[in-house]
Amino acid sequence: MPTYKEVSKIKSDFISKKEESITNSLTDQQSNLYDKLLSDFMKVAKDKADGKEVNINKLQSQFRKFYDQNFNEVMRQTINASRSLTDLNQMYFSTLLDSNRLDEIHDNTKKLVDKSLGVTDANKLISNGFTDKAIANKQVQKLFAKEVNKILIGNPDVNLMQNKLKEFILGNKQSTGILERYYRNFANDLLISIDRSNSLVYANELELQSFFYGGGLLTSSRSFCISKNGKIFTRSEAEKWKDSTFITSMYGTKINDYEPLVNMGGYGCRHTPDWITQDIAKELKPENNKKAAEKNKAFKDKQS
Repeated sequence: MPTYKEVSKIKSDFISKKEESITNSLTDQQSNLYDKLLSDFMKVAKDKADGKEVNINKLQSQFRKFYDQNFNEVMRQTINASRSLTDLNQMYFSTLLDSNRLDEIHDNTKKLVDKSLGVTDANKLISNGFTDKAIANKQVQKLFAKEVNKILIGNPDVNLMQNKLKEFILGNKQSTGILERYYRNFANDLLISIDRSNSLVYANELELQSFFYGGGLLTSSRSFCISKNGKIFTRSEAEKWKDSTFITSMYGTKINDYEPLVNMGGYGCRHTPDWITQDIAKELKPENNKKAAEKNKAFKDKQS
């Protein structure tokens, strides 16, 4: 049977692979979107370059249809991955405790995941549920119309218009494409948030009080997370994070939305609470936190 550390690594690898899969899916969708729009866009661009009055209603209609069809696929991947994470969490907590309640908790968390995502166990969308609302979100459609109009107005010739459209939809070295920009972080944040919430249900039911700040470090890691990575914390210690300058400045007037054990380092954070028993925490915490602090300092110094 694997150890809790091994299962934590399995979970982390699973999330990374799913995030990569979602990103690849969005990249492919952007290429398909560009190909579908190009012909009609060029007709409008030529008319605009000739000084004719133009409208983008047909382009908007095409984008809306494409969006409705393809964002469903991103959400389907996210929903399936979220359900798989409930199984991995059961495996994780079974390495810590031999409890006959694990199956019951597992069933309850699966129901909670479906409820939070707004889907039935048969994969049907619940009207006005989370996924239904996400698909109906008009923000990216408004952005599309705004940017296309800007491209048509702000560029003098057809070739420049085409290049600007390509950059807007596919991205460039400085920024990601339209779908990646909005839905990669949305899907990835959703996935990691569900995993943390799922873990918290287990921890609450099993009355666990301590956890590792798991997830490792990247060049993009924030100072808040660097200082905590790999250390063991208690619930009461985590509660104090919402008073930190970093978290209060990030959340501002929405500070009451911040839940330390679900949001960790805030928006875009990929760290997770790896829950452990009190016996493990008592045995490991002093030496573990000392070594983690040394590693984190060395990492930060190297980044400076």
